[in-house]
Amino acid sequence: MSKIINQYWGRLATEAFVIIFSVLVALALDDWRDSREERELEEHLLGTLMEDLTNDLQELDDTLASAAASQLASSFLLGESSEYMPNGRSAAAIGVSRLIESSLDPEKLSQEQAAVASLVGGIDFDLSDLTYQEMMATGSFRLIRNEALRREIARYYWFVKSFNIANASAEATRTGLIDILLKNGVAPRRIESQSLRSALQNPEVRAWLRQYGATAQFMEDIYGTVVEQTNELLVAVDAELVQ
Repeated sequence: MSKIINQYWGRLATEAFVIIFSVLVALALDDWRDSREERELEEHLLGTLMEDLTNDLQELDDTLASAAASQLASSFLLGESSEYMPNGRSAAAIGVSRLIESSLDPEKLSQEQAAVASLVGGIDFDLSDLTYQEMMATGSFRLIRNEALRREIARYYWFVKSFNIANASAEATRTGLIDILLKNGVAPRRIESQSLRSALQNPEVRAWLRQYGATAQFMEDIYGTVVEQTNELLVAVDAELVQ
């Protein structure tokens, strides 16, 4: 009888061990599968973030040229420089390309008209934060295991938010310049030389041009800082992806 009882308990112990072992293996497999999915999602998010940063850098090149063109345009219209030809590129092309549905003919623009067109076109630029906003909205930001990188990403997009506020200030200056030009008979999409020459003698117009030039110089400096910050984060994200 004792032998039968021992066999019974031994069989129960074996079955219990098999059941417990099977459950533990299943849980381990689930954890491994979840971990692998999280790592794949982390790589996807970091890859998408890299695309955002790379696109921002490409657009910032043109935006930097635009800010420099606006600063030179203001200086030229104020008579502080003898010609308007930013960075060796066609002044007409830079100015008119930033106007939508413009009635101006680039081939027939004078330097003064091209300079005004550049200023009217504006210098603002909003950096993309779509991937970062997605990570914050879905809670997937926590999937980035590198704590230092998470802090760097958060700090960068805080900086981006501040940068976009500066853009709003630049846009307000552009709007003010357009308003004063209109009051002096200069329509942004139909810049007549005679009206423009007369408007450039107006102290209020000149004051707005000077303010616009200072704003453009300020924005050019900010854009340079943004390029540095974007490059630094791009390198950090790339380093995390290759590990």
